[in-house]
Amino acid sequence: MRRARGFTLLEAVVAIGILALSLMAIFDLNAGAVAAHAYTKRLTVATLLARSKMTDLEQELYDKGFSADDDEQSGDFSDEGFASFKWRAKILAPRTSGVSTDQLLAAVFNVPVGGGEEDGLSAISALFGGAGGAPGGAGALAGAAGGMAQAQMTQFLDQIAKAVREVHLTVTWRDGKQVETLDLVTHVVSLGTGSDRNGAANPALAGQPGVNPGVNPGGTPPPPPPSFSNQRRP
Repeated sequence: MRRARGFTLLEAVVAIGILALSLMAIFDLNAGAVAAHAYTKRLTVATLLARSKMTDLEQELYDKGFSADDDEQSGDFSDEGFASFKWRAKILAPRTSGVSTDQLLAAVFNVPVGGGEEDGLSAISALFGGAGGAPGGAGALAGAAGGMAQAQMTQFLDQIAKAVREVHLTVTWRDGKQVETLDLVTHVVSLGTGSDRNGAANPALAGQPGVNPGVNPGGTPPPPPPSFSNQRRP
């Protein structure tokens, strides 16, 4: 009668080693999936909180109007139940001082100028029916077309300075030893205190303190949607 042959010690050790490696691989996969899920959840929360805070900031700007200088605010989301998430907002006024005519033409009308202020003014005159392209066209700026063009460019810059603000919102939270950030940038167009989200001023508030003067009451197109970016800091 033959006895059944069992496993040797070496075979048992090899089998246990293979089993241990397999279990470690499965554990790593599960741990990675759990970590990715947790990170995605925090990123989703940060995105929703950022959108909510940006909406609050925009509404505050529409209700209270714009300050003349840059503004900065900060806080956390304790009221929303996420005290570990912090936010910081910068409200930037456009820098219109020192903007040359050439730069304004290139940005607004896409006019290829670059030969100096005189050429830029000639191009403006041509846009409004002046003789900017002919020899001595720069001298035509002394006429009605050049004066009207310069006045409109000046008024345009003044409207931008009063009616547009760039809002930078940064939401930060800690993920282990890493500090995660979510940046949100948008532009707010408001024609005065009490404006709506399309930029149209409230006629009932016309003439009241805090309303931006000298701005076209016809309204402006709504600002572009905000853009997001996510960064990880050590």
